[in-house]
Amino acid sequence: MIPSALGERLDAAVEAHRQGALELLQRLVRLPSLEGHEKPCQDMLALVMRDLGLEVDYWTPDDAELQAHPAYVPTGWSYAERPNVVGRLRGSGGGRSLILNGHVDVVPIGPEADWQYGPWSGAYVDGRVYGRGAADMKGGVVANVLTVMALRSAGVRLHGDLMVQHVMDEEAGGNGTLAAILRGYRGDACIFTEPTGLKRIAVSNRGAQFFRIIVPGQEGGIEYKHDLVSPISKAIEVFQAVEAYSIMRESVVSHPLYTTVYNTQVPTGICKFHAGEWPSTIPSQAVLEGSIECLPGENIQDIKQAFKQYLETWSAKDGWFKDHPLRLEWFGLWFDSAEIPTDHPMVTTLAGITESLTGEAVRIGGAGGCDLRLPVKYADTPAVLFGPKGGLIHSTDEYVEFEQVILCAKILARMAVTWCGAD
Repeated sequence: MIPSALGERLDAAVEAHRQGALELLQRLVRLPSLEGHEKPCQDMLALVMRDLGLEVDYWTPDDAELQAHPAYVPTGWSYAERPNVVGRLRGSGGGRSLILNGHVDVVPIGPEADWQYGPWSGAYVDGRVYGRGAADMKGGVVANVLTVMALRSAGVRLHGDLMVQHVMDEEAGGNGTLAAILRGYRGDACIFTEPTGLKRIAVSNRGAQFFRIIVPGQEGGIEYKHDLVSPISKAIEVFQAVEAYSIMRESVVSHPLYTTVYNTQVPTGICKFHAGEWPSTIPSQAVLEGSIECLPGENIQDIKQAFKQYLETWSAKDGWFKDHPLRLEWFGLWFDSAEIPTDHPMVTTLAGITESLTGEAVRIGGAGGCDLRLPVKYADTPAVLFGPKGGLIHSTDEYVEFEQVILCAKILARMAVTWCGAD
């Protein structure tokens, strides 16, 4: 651990930038950085990091290069106007490097009228900053920047490099972080400041894959419905079969990092249903879409094959499906599963620093689908999720607790000094 006097100096430096950090967070939340519209946020962050004296790398990823990588998630759009920004605080040499990663893209807002303070308000009320992306994860982004501000103000010179990554496109699968890896950014450790609440460090992520099941039927007028096979009725049977598969999976597999974190350790489910074009016509087919996931240690490709075989075996016992087979398609978002050891030095160091500041034990657990897998599997960089607490994430009236942003920066500043070494 670092000397107490240095720790107090770092804490004071964070506090000195409290108001500036709040204003930066509010400004970022007020920028509606939905998928494809991250550039204004990135421009602002690039300017802030340049003002801090960081070496700033601002670039738009190459579509062809991304698509050629095995971890690419097919989103169907170009990244030509969607920049990544990395700021490097170069060390004096001889120390370990640390990456702080945050994404600036946010999910859709839903009905704007349902928001108490407005999805892009950045309202600061009773210690909370409200707005879409406040918790997921502009609060974490500001904690990363505030960490650099504190190190600068405290006059600390790190031995190893500190890299602050602001990426786009995390919500759609992680191609922003992948682009940073393809750019050459690797480190001895990486912290994604996602909103874990500073009481939990996530050292793994589940794998996942979106799927589509096309259920055939017999099209015809509603007056012939007793003579036709409705794909809606058959789709309900498919839904029930997938639910049965999900229960089977949950009953036979488990992972110690997930036993107490989620009600469903390894979910599989159908979440979207579409059929028909006219209220009085039996449709020719129904389309079901969902997601299948796997635990760390499992291969998502193996799980996909097992799910396909299950559907084929189940449907072959049905008279209609035997002659009119289901069609299973894989599309869109997919993840590898990944994990690092719970006793990795980066994990134990971060947990020790956090416990020394908060006086509370830190729980080590797992996360759902996220970018953690990318540096772990493709950049030889151990990674965790650890960031400020928020609420109503991906929901109406999302917020982040601003005191958690401040506390997160204090922890990260001490982590940088401890991990990277410092003069």
